Amino acid sequence: MKILSFYFPRGRKTQGKMLDFLGVNPAVFWGLMTRGWAAPAGVITVFMVAFFFSPRLQGYYFTFNSLLALQIMVELGLCHVIINFASHEWANLGMDKQGNITGDASSLSKLRSLAKISFLWYFLGGLILIIGLGAGGHIFFLKAGGDGINWLIPWWLLCLFTGINMWLLPAFSLLEGSNQVAKVNYYRFLQAVFRSIATWAIISLGGKLWATVGAAFFPLFWTIYFLFMKYFNYFRAVLQRVPGPRLDWKNDIWPMQWRIAVSWLSNYFSFYIFTPILFYFYGAVAAGQMGMTWSVVNAISLIAAVWIFARAPEFGILIAKKQYRDLDKLLYRSGMSAVCVAGLGAVVIMSFVLFIYKLGYPLAVRFLPPLPTFLFLVATILMQISFAQGTYLRAHKKEPFMGLSVISALMILILVLFAAPRWGALGITASYLGVVTLFVIPYGTWIWLRCRKDWHADDFSQELMEEEEKTFHFNRT
Repeated sequence: MKILSFYFPRGRKTQGKMLDFLGVNPAVFWGLMTRGWAAPAGVITVFMVAFFFSPRLQGYYFTFNSLLALQIMVELGLCHVIINFASHEWANLGMDKQGNITGDASSLSKLRSLAKISFLWYFLGGLILIIGLGAGGHIFFLKAGGDGINWLIPWWLLCLFTGINMWLLPAFSLLEGSNQVAKVNYYRFLQAVFRSIATWAIISLGGKLWATVGAAFFPLFWTIYFLFMKYFNYFRAVLQRVPGPRLDWKNDIWPMQWRIAVSWLSNYFSFYIFTPILFYFYGAVAAGQMGMTWSVVNAISLIAAVWIFARAPEFGILIAKKQYRDLDKLLYRSGMSAVCVAGLGAVVIMSFVLFIYKLGYPLAVRFLPPLPTFLFLVATILMQISFAQGTYLRAHKKEPFMGLSVISALMILILVLFAAPRWGALGITASYLGVVTLFVIPYGTWIWLRCRKDWHADDFSQELMEEEEKTFHFNRT
């Protein structure tokens, strides 16, 4: 795709070196384009929700999105497992101009077995999501009384189309693991555009909660086109039944997946439980404030984290080749970039919230007050460190962060349930920041240092001996 490289001007070496210094390759570029679109698009959506929706309807809108995040309990983190395992096999494979897979037959056979397991898992998971999440949300909103909001049919259709989208998720994880991150991120950029346009059109036409349904339905057409028109030969090769060595799900994949699954389940209580809890204790209006603020803060986090997540396949390839020094350099550069971007975004958001509250704009009551917003933003900046460490370690096809995720989630849940009835949003945000600052970052850093030392000890010793030998010969000369 020529569009993937147009921003690297061939004749402008200075600009190219600057982009390289900032860690901006095509994968990061299109990831940034997606997040760069999501940031202003999210702001537009927030203003449209505030303008067209009542405070109660706003609460239902953001609670829909928070409950929908429960799909991680069905997905169980398999997408990250697919990327890591596929990247290790892709170290011995390649793709020609027609999209055919070339390289080692044994690695291709293992990639095929990974694809079979993945598609089966997500097909069953999609069915469970449609039925289970649909019924669970139905009961939750029934108990809330409805407040005169027409939520029933939009909720069930949203679950249906989300389940269908889930069936296609393993295809993108396989492509990312096959070092196609740039093209996948390009697809996601256009998908984000389609989703935003569908959402805005339905909201402006008075569609209310049907906007969530349109955001899940209309991008499906672009998804199907991208997968079957752009990568037909790739998936034809991957989905063939050819005898050869296979990855064993029980012995190869499950030992890592169940740990990531536990971490993902824990993440729901670390990131998505805040809005439903406020909905339960304080009603739809308070939930709307939390949902709107969290959506903006989370957008900043996603923009920053693209520097990290876009590098995951490169981490896996460098590990497969045992190029650990290059691996560490890539981690430090991508991690620092993510922290700096998150910090810059936090300054912008905090300035905006202070401005609207100081001048008393009606829009201000749709957001959390400045203090809880500030606490959320500080925690978001710090979490970039944890994202970088976790991505680095999981690229080794292991999940040492499981204990960290479980304990932090339990701490957040207990503190939030204790603080929310007493202090509302301020208690929730203070609890979240306290756990991140006093537990997640220090304990996560200790895990990362220990694993890095244990997993790379032999190879670092060999590299050190080689460097000392080179130094000795150089001094003699």
